[in-house]
Amino acid sequence: MTRTEVLAQYRPIRAGIRRVLREATLACRPVDITRAVKQVAPWAAAAELEEEDTAEMLVDVALFEPNQRGRRVFDRFLAERGERLKAVDRALAERMAGAWFSIFRVAEWHEAAGLWLEDLLAGHRRVWLVDEALEASASDEAVIGLRLFDAGPFHAGFGIIVAPDAETLDFCLVAQERAMAECG
Repeated sequence: MTRTEVLAQYRPIRAGIRRVLREATLACRPVDITRAVKQVAPWAAAAELEEEDTAEMLVDVALFEPNQRGRRVFDRFLAERGERLKAVDRALAERMAGAWFSIFRVAEWHEAAGLWLEDLLAGHRRVWLVDEALEASASDEAVIGLRLFDAGPFHAGFGIIVAPDAETLDFCLVAQERAMAECG
């Protein structure tokens, strides 16, 4: 595939992600946002929570991280409001339901478009991510945390992108090693 062909597939997906997230956000209840604040930023002042990046992060956590009963707001959204979506957006939303958050290392640029990422918490599994903004701004060997999903021919991401500090990265890698040792 050429860059033009890849981007011709990617751009409608990116637009669809925005539409789906706009609708899914309406399914968030105050209790869901409160849970996200407790998980991500219990120290934050009210003014900080209203900043665009922080609000986007809280909505991402509220939608995609399970509550204490193991249920996700995004799944509730699909069950209760998914039928209201156009067929193409419903199919995309169902793919987005498989999204996961992890820590990735930028391995290299894809020959057509996007980046090859290595999932540092999943045995360095390589995934092809198409994201025009990240492709333009990423640096070699950058380590980033983001949520992504299999969009078909490639992976796409959404929500915030964070650069973990060395202590956070080390904590996550050690925790993953322990989990693997307990399972294996």
